[in-house]
Amino acid sequence: MLLDVLLERQPFFRASALALDLVAQGKVEGYIAGHAVTNLFYLLRRQLGNEKSREALNTLLIKMKVAAVTDAVIREAFSR
Repeated sequence: MLLDVLLERQPFFRASALALDLVAQGKVEGYIAGHAVTNLFYLLRRQLGNEKSREALNTLLIKMKVAAVTDAVIREAFSR
């Protein structure tokens, strides 16, 4: 979803942008996994370059929270 918006990929851009807009409006909380930030940067940098990729991710991270993945979180998830 995030790549669809950041790279304006069709045919999913519109639906993904609408979902992300709910986060921007504060109607829902948006979370991104820590490892996804680095993966996004790698993929974006190949198409947008270093500076534009950093700007895009910084803008994204203003509204979204990075979900903590700790030992305790992983063990809790596997215990269910």
